[in-house]
Amino acid sequence: MIKANINWRTFYLCTIIFRFVLALSDSYIHPDEHFQSFEVLTSRILGYATNIPWEFQSSSPARSFGPLYLIYGPLLYIIKLLNLQLTPIQIWYLARLQITVLSWVITDSCLYWMLPTKPERIKAIFFTSTSYITLVYQSHLFSNSIETVLVILAILIIDDLRYVHESKEREIQQLNKSSSLFWFGVIVSIGIFNRITFPAFLILPSWFLLNYLLAHPARMVFPVIGFAIPTILFIAIDSICFGKATVAQILDSPLEWSHYSITPLNNLLYNSKYENLVQHGIHPYYTHILVNLPQILGPGLIYLFSKTYIRTIPFLSLLSAVVFLSFVPHQELRFLVPMVPLACCCFDLTSKIVRPWMMKVWYLFNIAMAILMGVLHQGGVVPALTYFQQHQQSSVQIWWRTYSPPSWLLASNSTETISLTDQADFSKTINIIDAMGDDIEKVNDKFISLPRDKPIYLITPIASFRHFNSSQFQPIWNHTLHLDMDHLDFTNWESLQPGLGIYQLL
Repeated sequence: MIKANINWRTFYLCTIIFRFVLALSDSYIHPDEHFQSFEVLTSRILGYATNIPWEFQSSSPARSFGPLYLIYGPLLYIIKLLNLQLTPIQIWYLARLQITVLSWVITDSCLYWMLPTKPERIKAIFFTSTSYITLVYQSHLFSNSIETVLVILAILIIDDLRYVHESKEREIQQLNKSSSLFWFGVIVSIGIFNRITFPAFLILPSWFLLNYLLAHPARMVFPVIGFAIPTILFIAIDSICFGKATVAQILDSPLEWSHYSITPLNNLLYNSKYENLVQHGIHPYYTHILVNLPQILGPGLIYLFSKTYIRTIPFLSLLSAVVFLSFVPHQELRFLVPMVPLACCCFDLTSKIVRPWMMKVWYLFNIAMAILMGVLHQGGVVPALTYFQQHQQSSVQIWWRTYSPPSWLLASNSTETISLTDQADFSKTINIIDAMGDDIEKVNDKFISLPRDKPIYLITPIASFRHFNSSQFQPIWNHTLHLDMDHLDFTNWESLQPGLGIYQLL
């Protein structure tokens, strides 16, 4: 166990500071943190011209507006209704502080209430708080960040119901848990509409929920009602937002199924087709177990090699997620993010294989990963967009070897984002050409073909700028804390140079 109270308390207080520091950092972990949140919402609420992803615009939309409006809608509507003159970067920081506080308070509270003894609580909260996943991923606007909060809430309720059901004390057995069952239904509904992966964390633990409900069949109605209320509300919101029906049509013909858009069902049907998953990347079925788990837990994985916790609800939830999500051939690390607090509940520090030096390795691993993913990873993209937003002017921007630039950070109402092969609409104030990792020849050809009636900029990692003729460009801005990990060439040390630059075509 963590021996001295002063040690764990000091580290815990430090992690609180680190959470807020990293919540205000500019790293960019994955495009979904923007394109499945504020790239969508700011278009609808603040009127920004944004690049709406396919999940929110197809005839069978695969993402729900409901959880987004629930979590981030109040912030954006307050900004709009009070006419607050906030820049996009300020809005982004506020949203990240919001999800950071929400995650911190709920996760730590659930761990405190769920675990039976003070040492167990200290251990779980300590390791959760010092994990780079908590410090970094939970401060980014991922649907996975929301999922983590919902999973731990659901697991807390199941654990409590198991305790009541298995208790030998008559007074405890007679406790009325109708309210908990109702809120469990609410959480499951929000969780499914937020991410279709949510049930994977509950499949095995739900055995104990089933046992409780079989012992109290009259109470089955409460989770059903709890599930139905947000489900109906989210379906109505999505149906209206995606243009399937109006409020009047829903009220006039509530049983007309053609009016409704059920996004989790669309998402499930989409992801059940292998040819669709190919577009997003196919991984071996062992990726979660052999690649993602070690990346998430690092040396903490050693603490899981124990039989002590295998019958606990957190361990069953962790196991459930890893097993069932491994059946899907598209396996990204962030899909397992909600398992971190669950795994930390199951760390066995009394195991014979545990050594004192392992704690130091845990610190070093998480500090290194927090700097890498929380500060450096694609860390110049957001500052570069902020530079353009602060120097509002018409422009053509070619982004090469960066993650897709989230155009909502420009706060423009006349912006388009296209690929290198698309035809640009130069009547727009800002044309963003996302060249991704296309061949340098294609990028150069694009520069040649562009009209010169407005400034043309290249935004690319400093290490990649060496592929261009520097005499044709004027450097106008750079950001040192940027690391492009997708184009590293360890045979060429120049490719390891950090930084992102903006270069104007002369």
